[in-house]
Amino acid sequence: MKKTWIFLKLRMLQLLSDRTALFFCYVLPVLLLLAIGYPMQMNGKPAIPLAYADLAGSEASAALLRHLQGHALVRLQPYAPSTAQAEVPALQALANNQLRHYLELRADAGTRGGVVAQLYASSLPGQQVENTAIRAIVDTALGELHVPAAQWQEVQAQRYTSYLVTLLPGVIGMTLLIIGLNGFGAVLIEEQQHGLYKNIKSIDASPVPFLAGLFISRLLVAYSVAAALWLIGVLCFGMPAGVDYALLLLVVTLGSVAFLGLGLALATVSPSAAAFNGMVSMVQMPLIVLGGVFFSVSAFPGWLQTLTQLMPLTQLNTAMRQLLFESVGFHNVRQISSEIGVLAAWCAFTLVFARLRFKW
Repeated sequence: MKKTWIFLKLRMLQLLSDRTALFFCYVLPVLLLLAIGYPMQMNGKPAIPLAYADLAGSEASAALLRHLQGHALVRLQPYAPSTAQAEVPALQALANNQLRHYLELRADAGTRGGVVAQLYASSLPGQQVENTAIRAIVDTALGELHVPAAQWQEVQAQRYTSYLVTLLPGVIGMTLLIIGLNGFGAVLIEEQQHGLYKNIKSIDASPVPFLAGLFISRLLVAYSVAAALWLIGVLCFGMPAGVDYALLLLVVTLGSVAFLGLGLALATVSPSAAAFNGMVSMVQMPLIVLGGVFFSVSAFPGWLQTLTQLMPLTQLNTAMRQLLFESVGFHNVRQISSEIGVLAAWCAFTLVFARLRFKW
């Protein structure tokens, strides 16, 4: 019992003297909880988004909108064409999965001050429950105002859903990040800890071919994984196959190099394999949570969206989304010029930093 107590005290003293361990035990969990919980709390209210256009401009249409605005399951979104929507009619937005439901209110030519409601919804099978719910809510509101039930029409939508537009680029980007941090940086730090660097130095070898061989091998893995995930999207989800392959290759290369450079940079500043694993967790989790992997960054508050624009994973996911789903190519590359610029800056920064810090 006495020896157990002595070892317990030694372990506690060791922990208290290890600031890195204290940070990852106490500070990092709090930061992650705040980073995940706060954005989700900001948008935690379950509601069905309903875009609308009040073309009637009458008291009846205003009363209907007020009624729907007060419904707990409806989140109204005006769709009177703005600068961002002027070139995308509502029905086209439904077909492209930019909208899920659209309510158009027009004046009733047969009655003074009357209103006619036309309700459109996406035809995707996964939205049939929402379609039924929103139709019942709108018809109930119209009935209470003694207005005829809404005319109903489903709009044929693309097979890929709006969530796929976020998820597929996000999963590709997350995989490239994991390859860079765990498949490259972790290998280097483990080999350094096992004395491999000293063994290679004894045969008078340069670090350049040693690092280049591992770097290129991981880059090839990144290419193959990105291609496989893209192919799954095309074959299984009906994603459009016509993309600018050269520009896609450029974006994947920039993202992969940025993450490989980040893994190398972390390996150069980590005193041990345990510290490296902690640093990877500190870097990897916030990037995945805030980088638009599983949900769009548009769900975050404005100040947090601004912060995420500095992250390489966010820029990679944004560029991939526009390449895969919005037909961006070299002819309109300006649409993703800022994303390419940020990724190139991360490539330069991480590689230069790692070169200055790397010790053979």
